[in-house]
Amino acid sequence: MEITLIYIISQIITVIYYGILSLSYLLKDRTKILTANFVSHIGQTTAMAMLNGYTGAAMSVIMMLRDLTLLIQEWQKSKGKEINKKLDLIILVVTVILIVALTIFTYNGPLSLLSVIATLVTTFALWQKDVKMYKLLGLIAGVLWLAYNIFIMSIMGIILETILVTCSIIGYIKDVKRDKVKQI
Repeated sequence: MEITLIYIISQIITVIYYGILSLSYLLKDRTKILTANFVSHIGQTTAMAMLNGYTGAAMSVIMMLRDLTLLIQEWQKSKGKEINKKLDLIILVVTVILIVALTIFTYNGPLSLLSVIATLVTTFALWQKDVKMYKLLGLIAGVLWLAYNIFIMSIMGIILETILVTCSIIGYIKDVKRDKVKQI
């Protein structure tokens, strides 16, 4: 691995987007979670492309579109508009179709599929709307993204994904403890 200016810039961007994404696992409000995810995926797309991780970059673009769509739904819901359950399912199906389609064009061996599986897990985690489940599934997606960062040799991605998984664990444990207190 050669450390070039592009690589260094990609790592700086990686630090920024992981900081924002880590925050999402500590938030309670779905709108804030989706906003943090959307912003972080802009950076993720850029960093992955700079590292020639084109499958990961394509998955990041899909995640941006997915997060934006879900965010728009949340804004409509907050304004009292009823969310069409069929539209919600259509968004999920279209997202999965896009994931598969872009994977065909960006496939770079079996390890490139780690980002695809992570994107599918996260998509389901956000689609189902349960914040606690989002955090639990974030652990699975985090391990997959960690492996993908090893594959594309992103040093900061490896370090920060480890931290992100830790944040996900903390957020999940806090939710479980809060639920236990509510039950008492």
